[in-house]
Amino acid sequence: MIIAPEPENETARLSALKALEILDTPEEEMFDEITRLASMICNVPISLVSLIDETRQWFKSHHGLTARETPRSLAFCSHAILGDDLFVVPNAKEDIRFKNNPLVDEAPNVIFYAGIPLALDDQIKLGTLCVIDNKPRELNAEQLQMLRLLGKQTIRLLQMRKAAERLEIEKLSAERATAAKRDFIAAISHDIRNPLNSLLGMSEMIRETELNPTIISYVDHIRNAGEVILHLVNDTIELSRLEENASVLKNEWFDLHQCLHILDSFFTQETKRKKIEFKLNNEVNKNIFLHSDKRKIEKVFWNLTANAVKFTNKGSVNCSVYLETKANDEGILHIEVSDTGPGISPEVKDRLFQKYNQFVPEGCGISGSGLGLSIVKLSLEEMSGEVEVESKLGEGSLFKVKIPVLWKLEEGKFQPAEVDANNESQLPTFSRPQRVLLADDNDLNRKVLKSYLKPLHFEITETSNGIDTERELNHSSFDIAFLDIEMPGKHGTEIAKGLAGISPRPVLFACTGLCMPEEKKHILDSGFDYFMPKPYLKEELYENLKEIAKTRP
Repeated sequence: MIIAPEPENETARLSALKALEILDTPEEEMFDEITRLASMICNVPISLVSLIDETRQWFKSHHGLTARETPRSLAFCSHAILGDDLFVVPNAKEDIRFKNNPLVDEAPNVIFYAGIPLALDDQIKLGTLCVIDNKPRELNAEQLQMLRLLGKQTIRLLQMRKAAERLEIEKLSAERATAAKRDFIAAISHDIRNPLNSLLGMSEMIRETELNPTIISYVDHIRNAGEVILHLVNDTIELSRLEENASVLKNEWFDLHQCLHILDSFFTQETKRKKIEFKLNNEVNKNIFLHSDKRKIEKVFWNLTANAVKFTNKGSVNCSVYLETKANDEGILHIEVSDTGPGISPEVKDRLFQKYNQFVPEGCGISGSGLGLSIVKLSLEEMSGEVEVESKLGEGSLFKVKIPVLWKLEEGKFQPAEVDANNESQLPTFSRPQRVLLADDNDLNRKVLKSYLKPLHFEITETSNGIDTERELNHSSFDIAFLDIEMPGKHGTEIAKGLAGISPRPVLFACTGLCMPEEKKHILDSGFDYFMPKPYLKEELYENLKEIAKTRP
């Protein structure tokens, strides 16, 4: 048996591990699903998320093994963190490094081992995601690749966990100065969005492979956890802006029917998945345009309906929309959302619109950020609107909203067509293959974007830093360029400014986790044509590309 030497950067490695504040914490479902998934893919009895500290390997997740730690001197993972790629031992009894190792000769009888280092960067390896069997074996190429992907998702879960803890601390620090809070939320948003982009993108890529339903369900759980975190980030930013009065009303004339059509399509699919009924009754004349803050009205409708769907496990969710017209062009928009959920007790009803009030009815293992109804209340106050709640325990709830608006009739309005999201004809169509540059220092971000662009058969060039990106743009001809904003070497906004006045210039997409309104404005003002926040939305990307395709010969 040979004891693995310490990595050359052991001090920095241990410091990074301790900064995560994860050692000796309880089991968490999102890590346990990773190890269950790894065991099923590799067909092995044991899978671990193993972290190496000074004296031991400690298991954040230990599928198929009761122990939570073993001595570092005996650990296969101590050898694995010395390399950059998968560390595979087909038969430990024939490997001089592990002969006579108690973990081989005694329980758990580690004969086969494959571990992928969990690396914060190229040097800092915290531990491994590993799979173990008690008999000699080998993994096929697909299993090895899936293990690599799961390892990358594991490190991003570790990063998101730490970022989410920082966000939780912020929730409890209500007395902080407004400017400091805004800066903090912006930093957290950026820190979470980058790993979320990889997590959600890779989850979708894994889901599109041929897997059995059980594995798909685990992947869906991982994706759902990521989406919950994303909603928490978005809600926190929204609430912060409202509380600071930094959110201003953007009143405009808009087509209410078009907005409701999109919302109706989404919630029809969502309720179908939950096997409950959803009905939208829109009594507003189809030729009426409204003048108000379109985004805030959509947010109110979205949050109230999403809450109703979330807490309704049987029965139905019903939404009614009608316009009460008054003298001249004034009116009151009425939105009513009812459900057959568990209802709300009087004591909870009194604090329903307070922030961070996470209402979880008895029998519902669900909670959210506790911000959605606070956003509804503050948004309505900005629009001089109001909301009332009627509810009985065991019978459901009814939310009644009134919003003052201006209205006008306009004949011959466009009627939205039904959209089949799964129809390949909905993909953008270009008259010729587009030459595309993907510039991002994060390899996984490029992989996610490449997977979204794959059906379009573009000619793709990749760069991983600002210097190479600028060189490619100056010496090669591209139709479209996706530029990460914070690349090493040169900032994305500086690259965009350098292309001003150059013709022909590629269409520029800003790919970034910087999503505060002032950050978005600064980025677009530097010369970008499109703003694409992380995590990327495939449907939004395709819509933007369709718009570009219409202008191309």
